[in-house]
Amino acid sequence: MCHLLLILPLLALPVFWFLSLPVAVVVYVLVTLFSAWVYYALMRSMRQRPSGGREGLVHATGEVVEAAGGRARVRVLGEIWSARYRGELAPGDRVEVVAVEGLRLRVQRADTAPAGAGPEGGLQPR
Repeated sequence: MCHLLLILPLLALPVFWFLSLPVAVVVYVLVTLFSAWVYYALMRSMRQRPSGGREGLVHATGEVVEAAGGRARVRVLGEIWSARYRGELAPGDRVEVVAVEGLRLRVQRADTAPAGAGPEGGLQPR
């Protein structure tokens, strides 16, 4: 779809019929530069790591709301999720999401605080 932007300079060629040559060249160069810039921005955005969905949850950090018997409720990215864990967790502990299994997260205790702390108590993906 974004490859259609490469045709934009061809669509701008009729400008040479309606404007004088110096003005038409400037307009055509501006249209060409604009389409190249938009194409570059779209291609760069397609190469970014996903920030939402399953892929965006893995390696995100959160906080334990309640925990008992290998099951917990954790707040990750501002939402409360059901989670499973191994070991010991207590309310208020920091956790890191290691996997997403359907609508349940698998978490482990986070060793360090996350780099970017957000308004939800530092619940930003790494």
